[in-house]
Amino acid sequence: MEELQQTGDRYFKAVHEVINDSIARMVKDEGERRFYESLLAGGNHAASKVVTYCEGMKELYGEGSASKSLELTKLFTLLMLIQSYRWLSENQAQTDQSEEASQAAAVNVLAIFGDGDDHYVELFSRMKIQFDYDSQHHTSMVHMGGLMLGWAAEAMGQKCVDWENTRFPVKSMSALTHSGAVLDSSRMRSPADIKALWACHGAGCKVLIDHYEGKDVEGNSSASNQGSD
Repeated sequence: MEELQQTGDRYFKAVHEVINDSIARMVKDEGERRFYESLLAGGNHAASKVVTYCEGMKELYGEGSASKSLELTKLFTLLMLIQSYRWLSENQAQTDQSEEASQAAAVNVLAIFGDGDDHYVELFSRMKIQFDYDSQHHTSMVHMGGLMLGWAAEAMGQKCVDWENTRFPVKSMSALTHSGAVLDSSRMRSPADIKALWACHGAGCKVLIDHYEGKDVEGNSSASNQGSD
């Protein structure tokens, strides 16, 4: 993937540095610290790529801002957490304890971002329900992709869906639209943007894994200093 424009790159780098410092202050256990640093590295990278390769997101991001970069990094760090628990579920059965652990980890992620808003805890729950459902029933992840674009648009100030009147998992995007819950689908329906979103997610996952395994991460335009050990 090509490099981000300088303005966006600067904001995402700044967000990574600030939140990485927050992790260093708040998480004392070395293993846990590496876990949360890896989630952040992957989420920050994916977010920075989304505003480069998803046309609707690029338009909303514009010249960029610290607040937009922070909110997008938070959103995609939560997605990296969901992905991590999905990988875990592929190797062992999910239990009430694992669900509780994922919720606790989400609360920790939000605390690292300085966010104690219950809205984001609920957002994580909805994202996880949809991600797990699509992983089993719609492996193209097209529903989750469209909803992720909606969540990303909202993180940048554009309301796309009446989330309070949306039941998860969403099994049909057309049914969701006909229910009246979709307020503005323009940022959510592009097949090219959905495809690009998952390519960006894949790039973020690679950064997450490489960081967790202690590999030198190259080509990550959103964070030039991934390691903080």
